[in-house]
Amino acid sequence: MRAALILAMLAPLSASAEQAISHRLMAQSFSLTDSNLQARIWSDQVPEMLKFRKYLQSTPGGADKPLVGVVYTTSFQVEGKQIVVSVISNNCANAGGVPNLLFCPTRVVSLSGGKLEVLGDIPDLLVTVSEADAPQSAKKATIATYDPQTHQISFANVDGSERTELPQKVVVR
Repeated sequence: MRAALILAMLAPLSASAEQAISHRLMAQSFSLTDSNLQARIWSDQVPEMLKFRKYLQSTPGGADKPLVGVVYTTSFQVEGKQIVVSVISNNCANAGGVPNLLFCPTRVVSLSGGKLEVLGDIPDLLVTVSEADAPQSAKKATIATYDPQTHQISFANVDGSERTELPQKVVVR
């Protein structure tokens, strides 16, 4: 009986020891013509993007335009699944003229055994965008955080030492 009581008291302590995990969204190019994870996540938008990129290639001086898209992405390992946050730079809206801030379509997906499941589709996440080669130490970033206590991914924008929590959350199941 005493051992059961001690174990019951320790269980909440071990569960609370799990810390939230945060990752910065990083720019990544992906091929619009190959089968890849980002093309699968955005399969409904890839045909339009590919059509536009091919149009750009047909214009004077556009022959060197690659058939690629850009996402801002990160991933988490959660209970044997890969959880991917993907923000596509296509169809973003200006955030009131603030440099490097855009409202962009965002998807959070679960990938397990090759099966892709959309957990959340956010039409207008406010994100800090940067070049693909921006240093990890850049002062402006969008952060995705997975909280194992609530099983949610939340978002924040960071500008120097100022952190702004965003209202969107996605439940990871």
